[in-house]
Amino acid sequence: MPTPDPRQLGRILVDLGVLRMGQLQAALAEQRRSGGRIGQILLDREQISEEDLSRAIAIQKGLEWLPAGALKPSEDAVSMVDAGTARAFGALPLAVQDGRLRIAVADPEVLPLLGDLEALTGYPLEIVLAAPAALADAVEQAYQKRAEKQVAAETEAGEAAPIVRLLESLLTRAVRDGAADIHFEPYQGEFRIRMRVDGVLYEVDPPPPHLATALISRIKVLANLDISETRLPQDGRIELVVDGRPIDFRVSTVPIQGGESTVLRVLDRKSLRLDLTQLGLLPEEAEQLGKFVRLPHGIVLVTGPTGSGKTTTLYSLLHSVNEPDTKILTVEDPVEYDLDGIVQVPVNDEIGVNYSRVLRTMLRQDPDIILVGEIRDPETAQIAVEASLTGHLVLSTLHTNDAPSTVTRMIDLGVEPFLLAATIEGIVAQRLLRTVCSECGATHDPDPEQLRKAGITGDQPFYRGKGCEACHFTGYSGRTAIYEILPMDDGLREQFLQNPSTIALRELARERKMKTLRERALELAATGRTTLDEVLRETQTENY
Repeated sequence: MPTPDPRQLGRILVDLGVLRMGQLQAALAEQRRSGGRIGQILLDREQISEEDLSRAIAIQKGLEWLPAGALKPSEDAVSMVDAGTARAFGALPLAVQDGRLRIAVADPEVLPLLGDLEALTGYPLEIVLAAPAALADAVEQAYQKRAEKQVAAETEAGEAAPIVRLLESLLTRAVRDGAADIHFEPYQGEFRIRMRVDGVLYEVDPPPPHLATALISRIKVLANLDISETRLPQDGRIELVVDGRPIDFRVSTVPIQGGESTVLRVLDRKSLRLDLTQLGLLPEEAEQLGKFVRLPHGIVLVTGPTGSGKTTTLYSLLHSVNEPDTKILTVEDPVEYDLDGIVQVPVNDEIGVNYSRVLRTMLRQDPDIILVGEIRDPETAQIAVEASLTGHLVLSTLHTNDAPSTVTRMIDLGVEPFLLAATIEGIVAQRLLRTVCSECGATHDPDPEQLRKAGITGDQPFYRGKGCEACHFTGYSGRTAIYEILPMDDGLREQFLQNPSTIALRELARERKMKTLRERALELAATGRTTLDEVLRETQTENY
């Protein structure tokens, strides 16, 4: 069994070859200023991975370390500890060997507490260490597999209806795989089910076509929709406990030729990151966003296509200033996640509760900060401007390709240039890029045409996942955000008065050293975090 290593954690990381000495020295300097933990500082700087840190801690503590692929528990071991206890301790029972229960944990600080598990299982424990995310995934998969077997046993006994079990299985799989949406698409003689994971749709094995109507009816019942109405679109919401935690599903049905196309948006609060340091921001970017949200008044706009993470960024900004002395109000369509201490108002167009009406009412509620889910019409744009002029900070979103084009979009919505000059404080454009799978990622030589499109010369290495079970053979696992941030200054405000073109604004932004989405994406590709395919897919519309 390994013995504890007296070396400092940073030195172990350097000796492992995952960190340079210069990076360590810079992180230590920051640690002296902030008092933070060296491992977390290096993670925030994206200079090491979670796996690197976990492996180094294991060496330091004298524990065996297991990669994600080795976290394969036996059914007997899993049955010794219930799912709630395993999640509470962040522990996964692996196997009984030589009279000891081999168990994986992510946090060495829980070791003094594991005596309860010894008492529960009746076995002395042999502790091994694993990376937090890998362990959490393994715990979910192990107990989900156990739950599915229990469901199968109930099926044989005839204790549950087939449609109910089928839907539960699909929803559980979606939550376990981190799906953002589930698509149920009935066609003539065919039933297609797809899930969107990391921004990309993939098909799952569908049930027989004759079950489509019954399955969609079950969804409509749970969402309190009219199951007899199949000619009109309907929207609803389902609240369920899936895999031991509460999950919301936003439901949309639309009549199509073969039945009703039904899409469920998965809203998993556990997956919501409200810490600015976890969004993929560079330190200077996080500092700039922090300045935006602490302004006494003005407008800050976050822009990007649907599914680019705008809501998460805005929620994180609100979370960072959610204090007793700050009144925060939001108007959203719909409210995606409940935020403690923040007043959230859902839009309901059917009864006339639209963005503009709620926004006018909010101004009489004495807010400090107002979040408007989206500026989608001239009236909402005008009221947002009025709110910022009367001493409120307004945060909102738009659908534009980049930060500079946001200004011309607001002008198109009828906002006078002089009002924009007086109110806009900052613009943030963002995208989400899929990250290379840590299990199967490897260097590769990009296609020359890709290099040409990306404007890359030279022979620097790039990375791509080969595809494995851990990433569903996509080569990608997870996503990270990239940002393009444009703070206002007097020169830009002066240009607003001249009703400038988007091209002119881009040139002014570049003069101010604004880092574009394409540049940030290429930086991630150069470090192996993402691929050139992703760079070109997500930033191909930019013309700088």
